[in-house]
Amino acid sequence: MLFNPIAGRGRAVVVAGSIVTRLRALGHRAFERRSERAGHIRALAGEVAEDVDRVLVLGGDGSLREAAAGLLGLAPEARPELGVLPFGTGNVVARELGLPLDPIAAVDVIAASGSTTWDVGRARADDGPEEVFLAMAGFGFDAGISARIDAARASGLGARWYRWSANTLYGWCGVRELLRLAPPRFHVSMEDEEASTRAVSAVISNTRTYGKSMWLSPRARPDDGRLDVHVRERANPLVGAAVLTLAQLQRPIPRRLATDTPAVEARVTAQSVAAPVMWQVDGDRMPEAQEIVVSISPAALRLVGDPRP
Repeated sequence: MLFNPIAGRGRAVVVAGSIVTRLRALGHRAFERRSERAGHIRALAGEVAEDVDRVLVLGGDGSLREAAAGLLGLAPEARPELGVLPFGTGNVVARELGLPLDPIAAVDVIAASGSTTWDVGRARADDGPEEVFLAMAGFGFDAGISARIDAARASGLGARWYRWSANTLYGWCGVRELLRLAPPRFHVSMEDEEASTRAVSAVISNTRTYGKSMWLSPRARPDDGRLDVHVRERANPLVGAAVLTLAQLQRPIPRRLATDTPAVEARVTAQSVAAPVMWQVDGDRMPEAQEIVVSISPAALRLVGDPRP
């Protein structure tokens, strides 16, 4: 089991100890490894892979994404199964797998579960390194919220607010981004099409779950060998609010509000050099870029659990 010892203001250390104790009580050989720096979970996943059948991550979608990147650096036959013990804010992948959102409660479920194939999204911006994602890549509005969250957490008040109630801080930042008067636009095209859509928001999903229990792309599945490209063209705050409300209710979103198109590759391009694209993968902000190419690697990993029907 891999985890960040400072997560949850240090509570992760106690939780991790309880999880290892429970796994051993269930008859498993289990041990923990602690990350020591940003990106260390990726290296740890690769290091322990040959000694274990399963790599479990106590953390959120970002930590799970790091571990996935580490396993993807190995030959397919050398990759152990990957599991998540939810300890983040969104826990999108855990929700998609139908796991309890309490990591202690999730232990017994994971110990008794098989695994399922999982497609992995890949994104490369300009000449930068490839980034992987298990749930989604977000552009424009979606990434703008992440930027506001990061800015808020950098301040004393925002950091205390996040510790007190991350959900309300996300909601506040979402409303502020929704009311932005002139959000930057960018172009989205799929496959090898030259025609593009001029958008203010795009989410390229591998899962139907997006942010808590919201569904932006209800048809998305992590084992169907494709991505679902959700695009909103209109900047009207009422349109954005309607889309988010329907997503929260897990209801279909009419095409007049936003489109949702299956694809195996998508390209997101800035409208001008002066207005680079803001983007994020599985909640992790990425450096702004002029062009991001997103593709899918079918059945690249096996995740512990059963995707919800």
